[in-house]
Order: sequence, then C-alpha cells, then structure tokens
Amino acid sequence: MNRLSGALAAVVLVLAAGCSDPTNTPAQGSPQNAINIYLYQKPKRFSPLDPPSGPDQQVMTLIYDNLLTVDDSYAYAPRLAERWEVGKDRITFHLRRGLKWSDGAPFTSKDVLFTYELLADARTGSAMAGKLAGAAFEAPDDTTFVIRPARPNIGFLSLIAGPFAFILPEHVLGGEPVDKIAGNAFFNHPTVGMGPYTFVSHKTDQYVELAANPHYRKPVAIPRIFLKPISSDVATAQLGTGEMDLVQISPTDLQVVKAFKGVTVTAKPGSGFIRLAVDQSDQRFADPRVRRAMLHAIDREALVAKLLAGKGRVQNSSFVTSWALPGTLEEYAYDPAKARSLLAEAGWRAGGKVTLSWVPGQRDRDVAATVAQGALNAVGMAVELKQVQVAELLESFEERTFDLVLYGGGTYAVDPTSSATIVNCAAFYPAGANVSNFCDRSLDALTARADARTDQDQRAKLYQEAASKDNAQVPYLWLYSPDTLWASSSRLRGFKPSGDFTAGFWNADEWTLAG
Repeated sequence: MNRLSGALAAVVLVLAAGCSDPTNTPAQGSPQNAINIYLYQKPKRFSPLDPPSGPDQQVMTLIYDNLLTVDDSYAYAPRLAERWEVGKDRITFHLRRGLKWSDGAPFTSKDVLFTYELLADARTGSAMAGKLAGAAFEAPDDTTFVIRPARPNIGFLSLIAGPFAFILPEHVLGGEPVDKIAGNAFFNHPTVGMGPYTFVSHKTDQYVELAANPHYRKPVAIPRIFLKPISSDVATAQLGTGEMDLVQISPTDLQVVKAFKGVTVTAKPGSGFIRLAVDQSDQRFADPRVRRAMLHAIDREALVAKLLAGKGRVQNSSFVTSWALPGTLEEYAYDPAKARSLLAEAGWRAGGKVTLSWVPGQRDRDVAATVAQGALNAVGMAVELKQVQVAELLESFEERTFDLVLYGGGTYAVDPTSSATIVNCAAFYPAGANVSNFCDRSLDALTARADARTDQDQRAKLYQEAASKDNAQVPYLWLYSPDTLWASSSRLRGFKPSGDFTAGFWNADEWTLAG
C-alpha cells in the first residue's frame, strides 16, 4: 500500500467512526426556524481590512455587503451598486436608492467613499492597500461612486468583487483615527451592516449566530443562521443526522453523503487552488530549480485521482481563467529521480529541517500535507509537519517564520487580474496576497500591459505569455484545483452553489425554509 492509499484508508476509518456515532459531537441547540451551516475553519474576527481568511469571509458575506459580487457562473452580479460603467480611466457605480443600514441609518455613497479610503490606506493595516494603491475615489452625489485606478486596468472589478471590499458604516466608525481603526472592537462584534443578516454572537470554537436584517433591501425568509466551525468528519456525520443543513463536503465523503435521505449534492469547478507557499525570502528556496524539484517529487495526479476521487484537476499555474492559459504548460510530472537531480544541481543541502504548516480539519488538506511530507522526504528534504490555527498561520506570513505552508482558495476564475495579485512584486503579504514573496518584474510588466488593453484577444495573448513565465518560475507549489462539493438538506430551499467556497453564500437573501 502506498502512502497516499494508506492515508486515505486512515481518514475513511475516521469518517466511519464519526458517522456511526454522531453523539461524539452533540449539536448546539438551534431553534427550528434556523439553519446550521458548516464552517471549514474557526473564524477570528470580521474585518474587511484584515488579510483574507476563508471562514471570516464566509461570515462577512452574510453580515456586510459590497458594490458587486461574483455569482455561481463566475459573472459579476450587482449588490449595493445596481449598475456600473467601466471607462478608460474610471469606473462609475450607480448605487441602489433608499437603502438603510441594519440599525436604520441611511446608506449613501459617503459610506462607500469612507470604506475605500480606509481600504487603500496602508496605515489601517488594510490587506487591500496594495490592490488600491494610487487609486482615487469620489462620491459626487449620494448615489454615485467613482474609482479612478492608478493605471488603466480593465480587470479592476475582479479585485473588489465579493467576497472582498465589504462596505463599512461611516456613522459608526468615522470618528476612529485611521491608525487605530484596525483594532476597533466593532470588528469582533459588528452589529451594523448592509448584508441580509445581522451579527448576534460569536461563541469561540462553537458557532457564529446571525439574525435576519429587518432593514435589508428585501424580506429575508430564514430568521436565524448558525455557522459552526467543526471538522469535516463531524459536519458530514451531522448532515446525516439532520443536525446540519449546508456542508462543503470532502470528495472522499461523496458516496457516503449520496446515501443520506433528503440531501442534495452539487459539484462546481473551483475558482482557486490548493498550494504550498514557499518562503522565497529564505535563500534555500530562492532557486526555481528547488521549487521545480518539489513539484516533481509530489504525485499530484494521484492526489486528484484518489484524494479527490477525480473531482478536480492538477494545477500548473497561478492563473485560473481559461482564456488566460496557453495551450501547453510544463506539467511537472511525478518524477522523483528528476527531483533529486534538480535539487543536486541547485546545491540543496540534505538534512536541514523544513517545516510544513497547515490548518487542520479538512480531510483533503490534512492528507495532502502528509503526502507532501512523505514525497519531499523521499527526495532528500527533512520535512516536519506543524498544525496551526488561522491566527498563527497569518502571523507566520507576516513574520516570515514559515518554510512551507499548505492552504487554498482564491476567486481567480472571473478575470486573471485577480491571480496577478498573488505573484506581484508590490503585493508582498500583508499589503497583498503574495505570501511566497515571489518577485519577477518582467511578469509584472506583462500583466500590467495586459490590463491596459481593452481588446480581449490582445489581453489573452499577453496573459498567456505571463502564465508561461509564471509556470517556469514556480512561485507556488500548485497542487490541485478541487471541485467544490456542496451538500444541502431538504429544509434549505433556493441555495445556488458556487465553485468559490468563500462566496458560497452569495445568494443567501434568496434562501427559504421548507414548510
């Protein structure tokens, strides 16, 4: 039995144990007019200024709102803005009229202006400051908001569409000094928002409770939502017992879940990918041959076939949008001998400890971390695993105290501009999403030229060249792009599954409960 098969066998045993004894994790007592939703990790707090964190974003999509979002077909959908125009030097948003905050205060373009000025100001600690650097913002009247990007960028909308750039209430936060606002207690208990739900409470390690927003722009049918950060094993078990209504399931659970009565399973191609970020500020990993070697060492096709049950695909670029990819890319096929040869060429010194960190709780990531450890050890790296929680993980990004870190996500399918932010030299974490501290200015120049074009064919040609350059440099160890599998109970009506799991609740204002 190989390592991957053995690891999968182990997790199947865990699943079987969890499903046979759901009393292992008694559910919180939720009222009958509420739904229970699985959160794949523990949320920290709920600030649009913070670096993106999946569970935080999932909650924020329900309590805040933004100008526009991305729907289940990876198309832009209006939210607070009912329409917009993209020009050569500006984007003009026309806001819905007569909207109110959840506390009844009027919503205007001044709130949008206030928020975007915070998001663009590095003094706030905003993780979007790099994306918005140099942009100018205007609110010429109460229902109009204008963004003038620092440079021509036809893909700019992809940088601000949900689940990003949630709008904040100026009447609540406007008096806070800019350099102090990041620490405001509001972000632990954000009781004022524009989303379909209002924040009620956050019981650490147990649940986030939300209530329908009485001032939302249309009636909200489900009175209460409980979002619960539990392991995928437990979530699947509770789905089977009727204690959970909406779960993003692991592919290895698919056959088990299909047997549950009253449960619907849907699959959508993912908008991001699972990867290993490599700290390239560490000279051990600066040579691209080292990173290529690590890709060759891991049997990624086997991960997709066995761990994902074929529900996904191997990733070979930081770019996801189909038209931005060339016809061929180096596939870095599984080849341990080539991996050893590349490491030798790069002067890799065997024996030095390499730590691989990840947040546990999702079956595919848990197993992928173990498989990657074994594969890299087999070609001469001494890899040790380290389980961390989200706050510790983000701190390690900022302090540069990680070697390898396994994580995933990304809303990259709608436009390649959104992928460029994870490899851009100006987007090193925490000002941006470039966790690896990878920098190739020629790649930046290509993506900038592409975004300045309005002709789609010209833009595609430049992005395909950028994807080829990215593929050769290996800024991340791309593992796989998993399909997003949603399982929903018959109680929940109107759920429209998205392949982007962080934006999976994008149409929560349309959900209803079965009578």
